[in-house]
Amino acid sequence: MNLLSNNTRSFTRSTLALCIIASMHQGVAIAQEAEEGAVPSDAEIEVINVSGIRGSQEASIFNKRNASTVVDSIAATDIGKLPDVTISDSLQRISGVQIRRSAGEGASLNIRGLPQVVTQLNGEQYLGANSVVSTQPNFSDIPSPLFRGADVFKNATANLGNAGITGTVNLKTYRPFDFDEGSTFSGAAEVQRGDETRESDPNLSALYNWQNGDVGFMLSGNYANVNLANYYNGLNTGSPGDAGWTDRTSAADIGAPGRDGRVILGAQGFSAWNQATERERIGINSSTQVDLGEGFVFTADFFYTEQEEYNRKLGMSATNKWGPRGWFTPTEERPTGAMIDGGEMYAWQSAELYPSRLKSFTQNDVYNNRSTNLNLQLDYDNGGAFSGQFRAIIGRASQEHRHGYNEGDLTNGQTTLGRTTNLIPADKCGPDDEVVGDQGGCLQAINPLGYSEAPHLSYDTTGEHPVWSGFDRQLAGGLGAGATIADYMGNLASYNVGAFSSENNENAEGDVNAFSMKGKYLFDSGNITSLEAGIRYGQRGADYERYHLFSPVQTAGCMAQWKATDVLLGADAPSCSDGEMVNGEFMPYAALESIPLDQYNNVVQVTDYGPVSGIPGAWAVDPADYDDPEAFHNRVFGSSTRQIVPGSSFSADVAELSYFLQVNFEGLDGLLSGNAGVRVIETDLTVKQNIAGDNLPYSGTAIDTGDVLTKRDYTDVLPSLNLSYSVTDDVVVRFAYSENMTPLNLNQYGEGLTLNNALDSVAGSPTEGQFIVTGGSLAGNPELDPWRSTNYDLSVEWYTGAASMVSAAIFRVEIDSFTVSETVDMEMPDADGVVRRSVPINTLVQGEGGTLEGFEAGAKLAFSDFVDSGNLLASFGVDTNFTYSPSEGSGTDIYGEENMFNDNSERQFNMIGWYQGDRFEARIAYNYRSERLAGQGGWGALNLYQASTAYVDISASYDIDDNFTVYAQGSNITGEYEDYYLQWQDQYAFQNYYETRYIMGVRAKF
Repeated sequence: MNLLSNNTRSFTRSTLALCIIASMHQGVAIAQEAEEGAVPSDAEIEVINVSGIRGSQEASIFNKRNASTVVDSIAATDIGKLPDVTISDSLQRISGVQIRRSAGEGASLNIRGLPQVVTQLNGEQYLGANSVVSTQPNFSDIPSPLFRGADVFKNATANLGNAGITGTVNLKTYRPFDFDEGSTFSGAAEVQRGDETRESDPNLSALYNWQNGDVGFMLSGNYANVNLANYYNGLNTGSPGDAGWTDRTSAADIGAPGRDGRVILGAQGFSAWNQATERERIGINSSTQVDLGEGFVFTADFFYTEQEEYNRKLGMSATNKWGPRGWFTPTEERPTGAMIDGGEMYAWQSAELYPSRLKSFTQNDVYNNRSTNLNLQLDYDNGGAFSGQFRAIIGRASQEHRHGYNEGDLTNGQTTLGRTTNLIPADKCGPDDEVVGDQGGCLQAINPLGYSEAPHLSYDTTGEHPVWSGFDRQLAGGLGAGATIADYMGNLASYNVGAFSSENNENAEGDVNAFSMKGKYLFDSGNITSLEAGIRYGQRGADYERYHLFSPVQTAGCMAQWKATDVLLGADAPSCSDGEMVNGEFMPYAALESIPLDQYNNVVQVTDYGPVSGIPGAWAVDPADYDDPEAFHNRVFGSSTRQIVPGSSFSADVAELSYFLQVNFEGLDGLLSGNAGVRVIETDLTVKQNIAGDNLPYSGTAIDTGDVLTKRDYTDVLPSLNLSYSVTDDVVVRFAYSENMTPLNLNQYGEGLTLNNALDSVAGSPTEGQFIVTGGSLAGNPELDPWRSTNYDLSVEWYTGAASMVSAAIFRVEIDSFTVSETVDMEMPDADGVVRRSVPINTLVQGEGGTLEGFEAGAKLAFSDFVDSGNLLASFGVDTNFTYSPSEGSGTDIYGEENMFNDNSERQFNMIGWYQGDRFEARIAYNYRSERLAGQGGWGALNLYQASTAYVDISASYDIDDNFTVYAQGSNITGEYEDYYLQWQDQYAFQNYYETRYIMGVRAKF
C-alpha cells in the first residue's frame, strides 16, 4: 500500500542530498522562508509579510481577526525561531493545545483536553504515519521547517471539512506563488547537542522556489539525525497496566506485625533504565502551480516524511514477577481513608524489598515510519461572482514496529524455579554436566555463579528522585561467603540469559482517498454576502497486524514465543513436547539452556541510571544487537516465524459522503457578520476482526480460527452558526455553535480479545509451573458509536495595535457519545486451553453525557504599539495565554468522585517574552500544564496521574546582514521531568526524565 517504491524512496533521499550539497556550494545554510511566509486567512484581505518576532505576532493576529470562527495561528517565524523540532512543539504555544512528549520532543496533541483532533494539510485531510489507526495527531516524525504556518480551529464551520470534536489543526506548507517572481533560495544548517548524550547531531533544511507569474515550482527538504537521552525509574517496565495490583496484606504475607486489614498497592517489580533514542528524519515538500488563464490555477502538492527510530534501552530490575505477593515490607506509609475489599488503603513511600529475581535487561523498539500525501487541486476565480475548487487527495502511510528483548538473570534458579538445574539435550551438554537421560540428556546448572537466596534491598521514594540502597548486603550463592549483591551485579560471569523474545511487533498500513468540489457565489447587495456549497467523498482504511516471533528450540522442532530458562517443553502441550525418559519418567527439556550473557551478544556495563541514585553497575546486552531483532533470532535459533496475534490484528474502512451548505451574511451597517450552515455526513463502516482460538504451546498467542465481518452505516446532520459583532473598531465579540462528529480510532472498532499469561509459581497449585491466564483486554467493538459533541464558544477580542491584542473566551463541549473503559470478570482459558478461572478483562463500552467546559484568556502585546520608537520598551513584547478546562468524564475514582477526561489537564499556561532589535532578537518560552489523568482504575482501582510540568525553552538570533543569521536555542533548560503517581501524590509510580538540548545554527536566504 506504500505510494512510493523503494527506487522512488532512494530518489527522494538523493534529491534532498543534492539540495543540501547545492546550498553548501553556495556557502549558505538552509531554512524555511521567513519573510514571505505569511499566514493570512483563506479570504485574504492584504498581504502580511512575516519579518521577525513582531511580524509573526502581527500575522497571527491578522489571521485571528479576519477568521470566520474561533481560530489561533502560528506563523513561519514562530515555527523557525523557537527551539521546536516538531510541529507539535510549536503548536503547544497556542492556548488550549496540550502536547505529550516522546523522548523529550513534541508528539501527540490535544485541544482543550481531548485527543479527538483532526489534522488537515492545506485544508484537506492529512494522513501521518503515527496516526494510521488513530485520530489523535502525533507529529513526532514531522519536521517543523517544512511549514509556513498552522491554524488551530476551536470550533467548526460547515465549509471547514472534516473537523475534530474540540478542534482541527490545519498545517500549511509553502507554494510557489507565495514568493516573489524569480528564484528564491533559503536554508539553515544547525548542530544539536544534549547534556546527557553529548553527541553533535546535524539538522539541515533547504528551500528553492522559482516562479514567473504563470508557472512556479517549489522544493523544500529537511534532514536530521538526533540522539536523545531518556531515563526511567519506578514500577517495573514503565507499564503499570501489568506492573501493579492491589494487595490486601496480612502479617503472614508481609512478615511484619499489625498489618491485618491494611490494603497496599503491590507491585510486580521496580526498575531503572536509560534509553538512547536515535531518530533519523527526512521530510520533503514539493509544489507546482500553473496559472492556466481565465481564472484557473492548477496546484500539485507532494508531501513526504520518513523516520527511522531506535529506542535502545538497558537497565536493572528488581522483580517478583510470577512469584507470590508480599515480597516487600513498607517502612513508611500512611492511611488514606479509602476503603477497598473491606480494608483501608495505605499509601506507602519506602519499603524493604526481597525480590526473587534481580536482573539486567535490554530492550530495543524500532519504528520505521513513512507517509506520502498528494494533493491535486484546481481553483477557479476570475474576479466574478462565482469561484470554485476541485481537489483530489491521495494519502499513504505505514508504520513498522520491531521489538527485541533480553534478560540477564543473576539467580541460579533457586529463588525463581525452586531448582538449580534444567534437563538439556545431549548436544548441549558440557563436560561437567551430569548425564541422566536415556538419550544422553544431562542436568545442567542454570547459573552456577548466580545467587541462591532472595536479595534484600531498600527503596525510598520520599525525595525528589528514588533512592536505592542495600547493595552492600551479603548474599549467598556461587561467589561464596562474603560476596555482596553489588559483587554479583559487577561480575559478568554471574549472569546468564534468562530469556530472549520479540513480541508485539506491528505492521500498520493506511490510506486516504478523497475527492471534493465546492463553490462560492457572491451577492452584490443585501445582508447575504455569499453562498457556499460543496460535496466530498472520502475513504480512510487501515490494515493492522500484530505478531510475536516464534523460534525453534531444542531437538523436536517445537516453536516457542518465550525462549527462556523457565519454560519447560512438557508433555502437557500435546502438539509438541520435547524431552526424554529419566529413571523411567518423562522429563522435559528447558526451552533455553544456560547461556552466558556474552555468548551471542555484545555486552556493556550500565552505570548511568539517570537521576535515581544508589544502584551499582550492572552488565547488560548492547541494545544495538536488536536493531534487527528478527535477524538476531534467525542467527541464534534458526528460521523464526511470525505468529499473528488475532485479537490485535484487524482491518477497518470508513467511507464518508458529505455535503454542505453555508450562508455568509452581514448586517447592522457591517457591525455584524457571520455564517450559518449545515454539513451532512453519511458514513459506511466496514470492520474485519479475527476470532482467537486456543493458545499455541509455549506462548500467550492464540490461533486465528476465522474472521468476523461487520458492516454498518449512520448519518450525522451537523449544523453550525458563527457570529462576529464589532462593538467598536477594535473590539470584536464572537459566538460559535456547532455539532460535531469524529470516528473512533480504528483499533477501537477492530481489535479483539487478547489475554495476558503468567507462570504459576504458587507452591501446591494445580497449575504450578504452567502459564495461566491473569487478565486481558477486549479492546474493539464495531458497534460503538463515533464521538459526537455539541460545542459553544463565546469570546471577546480587543485589538490594541497591529501586533497587540487581548482576548478572552468561555467554552462548553457537551459530549453526546464517547468510549469508556470498563473492567469485567470473564471466564478465560489458561495457556493450555483449559478454562479454570475468571479474570478481569478490560473492554470498551458506550459512554454518554460527558462535559468539558472552561475559559481561555490571552494577550499578545508588542510594546511598540504603546510607546514611542525611541523608548527601550519598544523592542520588547509578550505572548501569553491561560486555559482552564475542567471536565466530567466517565466513572469514579476510589473515593467515588467523578473522573476528568483521560489525558486532560485542567490548567495550561504559556508565557513568551521576546525582544526584537535591529539585528538581535531573543525569546524565552514557559509552558505549564497541570496534572493529567493518565490511566483510569486499572491499578487496583487507583487512577494514574502525571504531575504538573513546566518546561522552559529559549532562543536568540543575530542578523549578520540581510542574508545571513546565526542563532542559538535551548529546550528544557531547567531539566524538567515527568512525575507519575497513583491516586495520591505520595504514592509514587514512576518518572520519565528528558535531557536539556542546545542548538547552534546559521540561516541564509537569497
